[in-house]
Amino acid sequence: MLTSEQFDEGVAYAEKNFTEDVDSHLYLDKMLIKQQFDLSNKKVLDFGCGMGGMALWYATAYDNCQVYGLDIDSHHIKITEHLINKHNIPNIVCEKRNILDDPLRDDERFDYIFFNDVVEHIQLPILTEIFKQVSQHLTENGKIFVTYPPWAGPYASHVTKDVGIYWCQFLPEKMLMNRIAKNNRTIVGDLESDLVSVYKGLNHLTHKKMKKVIASTHLKLTSRKTHSILNKLPLMKNLNVNFFPFNYLVTKEFLLLEQPK
Repeated sequence: MLTSEQFDEGVAYAEKNFTEDVDSHLYLDKMLIKQQFDLSNKKVLDFGCGMGGMALWYATAYDNCQVYGLDIDSHHIKITEHLINKHNIPNIVCEKRNILDDPLRDDERFDYIFFNDVVEHIQLPILTEIFKQVSQHLTENGKIFVTYPPWAGPYASHVTKDVGIYWCQFLPEKMLMNRIAKNNRTIVGDLESDLVSVYKGLNHLTHKKMKKVIASTHLKLTSRKTHSILNKLPLMKNLNVNFFPFNYLVTKEFLLLEQPK
């Protein structure tokens, strides 16, 4: 059951992701999307929209951008619907939907499909089936944009702040699970309702694994950008440094998938 405290926490979190750029953990996503895409008059699918921060941003940052968001977590969708009504945004629809049980219809086609920080939460066989399906629901020049924290990175565990250790996913499992349990707390989700379930739900995603998922579709990986701790250095600001051992410093991967020409 979603408590009033959790609801308020979720609303505050989603509104921050919606309204703020620099302070939001999604600021890099927004920056790259602004640089690469014009979503005006486009139809967008925000897959795994969570509590709606990015879906709301797509719908308001561009003229006549029609946004459809879906998620399988009822708590997330409840918060998203609240924010849609609060901000009176007519060009967005979000709903609870599992497309493996309720597949996309033939007439549901999108110019852009976004996976912002969601693919690492989906087990790989299921993720593969999802990509097979959504890749068939792009318009002729449609694109898929994927972002995620790779497993080798310092924040990939999703519990770094609570555990207090970077790269804690490489600790012995028993030691790590004890530490997570000691610092465990409830979170807003219905399906993943605490830190333990969040960590256990991760698929340990790497670029190699993601390439296998992409290979199950007809799409081509046309762009890969990484953000690394090294990018904070002035002379390395725009460099893609993702090879060993520097891959352990990568905090986020950004992939663009397109229709083959």
